Amino acid sequence: MNTLASTLAYTPFIDALSIHEQWYLLIVPMVLFVAIGYKAVRVSDMGGYWKNVFVFVVQVLGVMAVLAVGFTIVVTVLVPMLAPMPG
Repeated sequence: MNTLASTLAYTPFIDALSIHEQWYLLIVPMVLFVAIGYKAVRVSDMGGYWKNVFVFVVQVLGVMAVLAVGFTIVVTVLVPMLAPMPG
């Protein structure tokens, strides 16, 4: 009965999709939707709205990429130099 009920209806908030390996693909739409909402409230003139949204998305994704590279360098290079593993 449980398998029949699970095949008949998908409940998105109870049964989440198993996309743990592709979580990074959701960053782009999330940043885009946040930028659309943020700029809709903050821009005084809607003439350059989409340009401002695009600039904001590029800035946020760029900073996140730079931080990812920086933290990767810290974890893989600096931490082993500061606290070497015994052995």
